Amino acid sequence: SVVSKSGEILASEKRDYKTSHPAAGISEQNPMDWWECVCKTTETITKGNPEYAARIAIIGVSGHMLGSVPVDKEGNPVHPALIHSDSRAAAQFEKIKASVGADELYRMSGNVLDARSSLCKMLWFQEERPEMYARTAKFLQSKDFLVSKLTGNIDTTDCSDACHGEMMDIRKRAYDSSLYKELGLEMAKLPALHAGMDIVGHLKKDCAELLGLTEGIPVIAGGGDGACADIGAGNVNTGDTYCSLGTTAWLSRCVEEPYLDEKKRVFNIMSLDGIHSSLFGAMQSAGGALKWVMEILGEDDLTEFNRLAAEVAPGSDGLIFQPYLDGERSPIFDAKARGMFFGLSLSHTRSHFMRATFEGVAYALNSILQVFEEQGRSGEIRIIGGGANSSLWKQILADVWKTPVAALNASANDSTSLGVAAAAGAAAGLFRDLREATEYIKVKNVTAPSSNQAEYDKYFAVYQRLYEDTKEEMHGLR
Repeated sequence: SVVSKSGEILASEKRDYKTSHPAAGISEQNPMDWWECVCKTTETITKGNPEYAARIAIIGVSGHMLGSVPVDKEGNPVHPALIHSDSRAAAQFEKIKASVGADELYRMSGNVLDARSSLCKMLWFQEERPEMYARTAKFLQSKDFLVSKLTGNIDTTDCSDACHGEMMDIRKRAYDSSLYKELGLEMAKLPALHAGMDIVGHLKKDCAELLGLTEGIPVIAGGGDGACADIGAGNVNTGDTYCSLGTTAWLSRCVEEPYLDEKKRVFNIMSLDGIHSSLFGAMQSAGGALKWVMEILGEDDLTEFNRLAAEVAPGSDGLIFQPYLDGERSPIFDAKARGMFFGLSLSHTRSHFMRATFEGVAYALNSILQVFEEQGRSGEIRIIGGGANSSLWKQILADVWKTPVAALNASANDSTSLGVAAAAGAAAGLFRDLREATEYIKVKNVTAPSSNQAEYDKYFAVYQRLYEDTKEEMHGLR
């Protein structure tokens, strides 16, 4: 995306790339696919808009989090990237829990120990792929790899990715040497920590020619998608809350200091300024669950899917969907959790499954929101991501949450790009700070809760009990 100082998307391009699932719990992507897509999209933009290409002030990169990209000293991947949903490091999770302790990891990083964490994945490489671990110069995140391709600098990451991956001390804003000594991991393989807004390099000549840009453009460290979406949603004032409704989904609230929940149901991610934090609760399968249901039902038209779902009464006549298709994160943090449609009867149709999918995601997010609201109610929740394009889904969310849902004037799909662009603009001196950089973000419309709140209360109470009542059986199936 090319973004103006006023926050307008002047041009944008997108490409898809593949995720490989060769076995249960394994989710891999080829980092070179990311780079190929960057090259194709950027070249398309610069060739079609030469007037923009010559005026780029600075470059920012965002990427999905909780990954692990081992690269050699030349920056070449030594193994496919283990992405956020990869849970193969279960044995390493147990080892870290036994040696360091889940409570200690949470206290240090502000994040819940999970087999999908970057820390567990790094230990997996050491124990399960020792020859690749030995060849690895640095363990990067997805956006770090792209920064390295742009600048040649493989020694950079940011605090948002590092704390979420349980790699750093969120209060000291530094790596904890005692943690790595305990696990026998080499700290030399960790990239240097930066604030996401820090300039960490400049566009190389060969890359500039490949992309149709000017050599020497500064490049910031960038940030994980959650941290960038925070800014793109205008979540920069204490108490601001938003929901990102994409393939995965999360709720985020801006807080003064990292909040450590006694029950470890939520987690913290540092802002791109390297100072502030946001409280997060994430669910693993939101839009991903919707896509799966569409494929299962043979419905590839999202507009038709919404129309059919809207024909069913709130509550889906007792059909409840638990969207744990790939394990779950907040508030249960259980990689072995599995999904279900509960309450099936002969009266249920395809349309019931469709509406129940929307409602199940809303219930999952509401279980996170209830943890947030132990610290105080949300007056309004902003919504971004592809799911914000569905008026039906927004109404269901408002009813289940009992809270107004606010759509933004920017495209629901552009918030992450706008967030990292705002951080880059501040780094380039175009803005005083992130608050000034996000002044253009305005609410477009608000969906108020309807009279269906009591009906949803009834079904949400059942939803809340399903996990605890079936957890043992889920784990047995695993």
